[in-house]
Amino acid sequence: MRRINIFLRKKLFTLFALQRRRVGRHDKRYESAYFTVEAALIFPTVMLFTAVMIFLAFYSYDRCILEHSAYEAALRGTGSHIKTAEEAYTQARTAAGRLVEEKLFAVKDFHYSISVEANHVTVSYHCIVNMPFVTWLTEYVSDVDMALDISRSANRNRPPRTIRDCRIINNGI
Repeated sequence: MRRINIFLRKKLFTLFALQRRRVGRHDKRYESAYFTVEAALIFPTVMLFTAVMIFLAFYSYDRCILEHSAYEAALRGTGSHIKTAEEAYTQARTAAGRLVEEKLFAVKDFHYSISVEANHVTVSYHCIVNMPFVTWLTEYVSDVDMALDISRSANRNRPPRTIRDCRIINNGI
């Protein structure tokens, strides 16, 4: 009985010693498992963040293009050579279409409108921004509006009035 007891003690001591050595030693199998778990948690987050940043850049670019194009189209409708409101409307409408043609990336349902009044021309663009995960987000947040409404106006020039104003300013100086 005593021999069996000593034998068991030796075997248990040997097993514990081996176990201690394994815990202290870095095993490559365990390291690759840790990497797999960490990558499974981090990789989708990084990919989602990257996709959102890319579409945010598209949104910023499209907004800048629309703001600039609206103001430039309004200016083209206010030239000094334009006499009637119909001519101003035609010039602004042609410019509004051509300035954004094939330049927008992340918009859908794009349309524009032009209004010409006695003193100014207004060009308005309206579109929906096409962002990923927005339909999922609108299920949980009700105030998400991805519509982009941009309106710019420019004063119509009247050459005789502009020349008179310049002469008044020059005489006052």
